[in-house]
Amino acid sequence: MNNKFYNSCYLGGVLVANLKKVVFFLVVYILLGSLYLNIFAQDSKIYIENKPIDFISTNEDITYKEWLEKYINKREAKHTEDHFPKLKIIIGDIKGNFIEYDPVSGRRETSLFFNRIKNIRNQGDLKGIFIDNGKIYAVVEKRKIDFHNFPEDIYIILRGIYQSEDFCIWQTIDPPPNQADWDKYGIVYYGGDVEDTHVGMVMFEADRVMKCLSMGYDNRTGKKITEVRGLKTEWDYYKPDDLREGEVEWHRFWYTTQNTIVQYDPQEKAVLLKDLPLTIETERMEMINDKLESTFDPDYNSSSYKWTQFFQTNLDYLSTYYPVLYEIQELARWTALFTALYETGFVVDEIEIDYLNFPYTKTPLKTPVINVVQETTSKNVSESYIETFIHQTILTGGVGLEQVILQKSDLSDFKNEWLNKYKVGEQLVECIME
Repeated sequence: MNNKFYNSCYLGGVLVANLKKVVFFLVVYILLGSLYLNIFAQDSKIYIENKPIDFISTNEDITYKEWLEKYINKREAKHTEDHFPKLKIIIGDIKGNFIEYDPVSGRRETSLFFNRIKNIRNQGDLKGIFIDNGKIYAVVEKRKIDFHNFPEDIYIILRGIYQSEDFCIWQTIDPPPNQADWDKYGIVYYGGDVEDTHVGMVMFEADRVMKCLSMGYDNRTGKKITEVRGLKTEWDYYKPDDLREGEVEWHRFWYTTQNTIVQYDPQEKAVLLKDLPLTIETERMEMINDKLESTFDPDYNSSSYKWTQFFQTNLDYLSTYYPVLYEIQELARWTALFTALYETGFVVDEIEIDYLNFPYTKTPLKTPVINVVQETTSKNVSESYIETFIHQTILTGGVGLEQVILQKSDLSDFKNEWLNKYKVGEQLVECIME
């Protein structure tokens, strides 16, 4: 018996056109061997079947390190941190179970202070936001920050939530239109106007890293990931008995805030993060009319689901090897809280910045697909034929920082405590907008 598992990092790995040829040569080779062996033998190996396409040379892809160098040079040349984007916000009044917006008395002109945002983000992890007299305050938990963050990230998040067509921010890696290219590359899409920004680059790189770790190989180099001690991949959770002949499986991994719990108080106009800012989800996909469609089925017994539990549990540990995994969590905190703040009556009506003075830097458009194959060959003289099972997995997914779980709560003590601390110079609270 020959069991051959195909896992494709990012999208593809469907060898439909070559399937008969592959099976033919495997069957002939193993059948001839079994005619002369009187023992049972089994061999297993994992390997990369294809050479990754170099999209960096075509300027359609870029490493995070190289992208950061370009971005930092641009923002320094444009003096980005010296800017204070102007915003027009509306703060509604609570009337029973409704929020009443007065476009005249409730409308305010404010500024987003990049220098203050830089200061508070370098203090630790965001845990809450509140409004007092039209001013916006951010509260953090103390933590040593040893990863990249930029104050203009918050401008991008606000713009994405309140001003973009999507009213949220997202990124995804999807199959190209031509199915013949699925085992070659994936197309990167961005939503909420995050393309060519640091926010968009973090979302892409965190997504790419997650999928590489799931397979155990880097999709750009094709090399096995060996530096992460204790790393488990999907291969560690596969059960050969679960396979069916000719089975092809599609599933997706993605980061989401849909399970993030945020407490909110409409009266006090405060929001507080209660739990983890980010979770990782997976589900099976089905091919319908040559298109991948969601099944809304997480399949809790699948290897993909079990791997997401490993990844979620060890996210902080994995972040020590890949700091971008810290960065995506931190961006998720700001996104979740500003999304929830809308429920207190806070609305950004207009947000302005000079396009020419923003350090837009091209983010990846394509990323290579690698076909990671696990092949197990069994030989037994009691059988006069060989069965070949091929299990193929296609990965899609991305980052969706949109809805959260809201819990209406009394946050008056939280707000009063931190407002008083701000007045005496506490470093863990800052007024970022006034």
